[in-house]
Amino acid sequence: MEHIKEEIFKLVALLNKYSYDYYVEDNPQISDTEYDTLYKQLEKLEQEYPEFILDNSPTQRVGDRVLDEFEKVIHKVPMLSLSNTFSIEDLRDFDSRISKLSSDDSIEYICELKIDGLAISINYENGKLVSAATRGDGMVGENVTENIKTIFSIPKTLKTKKSFEVRGEVYLPKKSFELLNKEREENNEVLFANPRNAAAGSLRQLDSKITAKRRLSAFIYSVVGDENINSQKMALTVAADVGLPVNPNFKLCKTIDEVVDYIMYWEEHKQDLPYEIDGIVIKVNSYSLQEEIGSTQKSPRWATAYKFPEEELATKLLDIELSVGRTGIITPVAVLNPINISGSTVSKASLHNKDIIDELDIHIGDMVVVKKAGEIIPKVVRVVEELRLANSEKYVMPNICPSCESKTFTKEGDPFTRCLNPDCPEQNIRKIIHFASREALNIEGLGDKVVATLYEKGIIKHTIDLFSLDRNKLVELERMGDKSVDNLLNAIENSKQSSLDKVIFALGILNVGKKAGKILAEYYKNLTNFSKATVDELLELPDIGLITAESIVDYLSNDNNLRFINELIEIGMNPQYEIQNKNIDNIFSGKTIVLTGKLVELTRNEAKEYLERFGAKVTGSVTSKTDYVIAGEKAGSKLAKAEQLGIQVLSEDEFIDIMKEVQ
Repeated sequence: MEHIKEEIFKLVALLNKYSYDYYVEDNPQISDTEYDTLYKQLEKLEQEYPEFILDNSPTQRVGDRVLDEFEKVIHKVPMLSLSNTFSIEDLRDFDSRISKLSSDDSIEYICELKIDGLAISINYENGKLVSAATRGDGMVGENVTENIKTIFSIPKTLKTKKSFEVRGEVYLPKKSFELLNKEREENNEVLFANPRNAAAGSLRQLDSKITAKRRLSAFIYSVVGDENINSQKMALTVAADVGLPVNPNFKLCKTIDEVVDYIMYWEEHKQDLPYEIDGIVIKVNSYSLQEEIGSTQKSPRWATAYKFPEEELATKLLDIELSVGRTGIITPVAVLNPINISGSTVSKASLHNKDIIDELDIHIGDMVVVKKAGEIIPKVVRVVEELRLANSEKYVMPNICPSCESKTFTKEGDPFTRCLNPDCPEQNIRKIIHFASREALNIEGLGDKVVATLYEKGIIKHTIDLFSLDRNKLVELERMGDKSVDNLLNAIENSKQSSLDKVIFALGILNVGKKAGKILAEYYKNLTNFSKATVDELLELPDIGLITAESIVDYLSNDNNLRFINELIEIGMNPQYEIQNKNIDNIFSGKTIVLTGKLVELTRNEAKEYLERFGAKVTGSVTSKTDYVIAGEKAGSKLAKAEQLGIQVLSEDEFIDIMKEVQ
């Protein structure tokens, strides 16, 4: 019996560690499938040997502790977790248990897609959103009201004056996930592993502005506190009727066979959805039957979650390639014996940095387990150490750059290895590509392959060389005829007229994106002033934090970077930031404007762009500091508030007339 006690003790310790990593750190170390398998193993042992159940066993509580950064919120009705099933056999066992516990012979089930996100509770009073909290440990969550308000799919005001609580799932759509990681890659920030982690990290930001940028969405799946609702189907219908986002793919099933058909369909078609799902939730439809069947301390007996198995495959790690980014960061990439995961062939997977390599204990030739994180990004999740060859050696990040063979540098506390050589070929190629990219100076005809060819042929070495290209050398290149060369040279010459914000972004400074480029351009007015920026000065600017400020000053402290800026100024690329179309008749200059309602002649973005060109500041809410409100069709609460505060309101036609006069 002692060995049983020891096995339970080890399982509890291991599961508690994994739970802490998942719920507290938002950094899961194993797949849900692996966790649930271990959990079921512990459950079985505890059922057979209840005398060995430990107080800290994960089976004896709903979840884990709440972080201290947010205000704690006690849920009036506990947010219980669902039990899990992993096979059709388990599902039929669930149906059999329901039949035994129910007095009704004809049980109906509601099937819903299990969204891979973060559970949320939202309270509405008299139809208005007043508070929101995360699930936390099921009893106590975290107040994330301000962050929830930034999610466009969640209405602040319902189509009813009722008061009730709703529960749902906040998630990050696939498209938002791709855009977020693209932006982080451009700023040389660590990429999110999957949409679920990105959603959790985004919702738990102390600064709601950051949450707003992440493009989160949500689905509501239950209503708490409305006595008129008598079934799950009715709850979903009521939620949709009052304007709440409800996933339309739910289905009422008369038999367990219909449930199985539903599961099989979505297991095959889940890739077609614009968001991630990791299973199907099955609930008894009738509320009276739910009450009759009851709940355990941890979960309702009348519901279960069928979890899709995560596809993880083992393959051989053949080699590790290194790539050098434009800021000098060297990224290791695992070269794999090709495998097919989730419908596509995977032959490479990023290992991110030296810390990840150390944590995984990577050896060349290892058998490694690979999965698609969020079924999008291939990821090495662990090494099969039992299959490791005795003579294999642990991989160590080289201290020599793979591109220029210069000595690499690793800053203390920084997981990234960097090349600091200003003449590093791969680094310079990527800098030039970024400089010419659509988001930066948009030099047409200067794509990745053209840049690489020009560099390999010795025609350019640094970005500044673009402005002194030899036409005769260009026409000699393959696929570069007279017309193509002339178009390219004209595009490069025209790039000198780019706006200051575009030029600052094109410099490729770590953590400086397009928005930061605009903020810096507006404050510094030209490159000369910008080159003298200080940390204290930068921290006074809106949306410029310490990390970005230090990145800018680090860039400007480098002699090579300062030389490049001065060379740009010398060739005539030193645009002056000024308010275009500014004249004495411009009533918008320096004013704060709010746009509301539907505009007919212009899009909202076009109107915003015009106003900013006239020197106005466009904001999203009406306050006493608002100077004008431009109201389109069906303007609502913002118009009412403007009238209440006595703020001047312009119609779209009046705005267009003024715009024509000041142009």
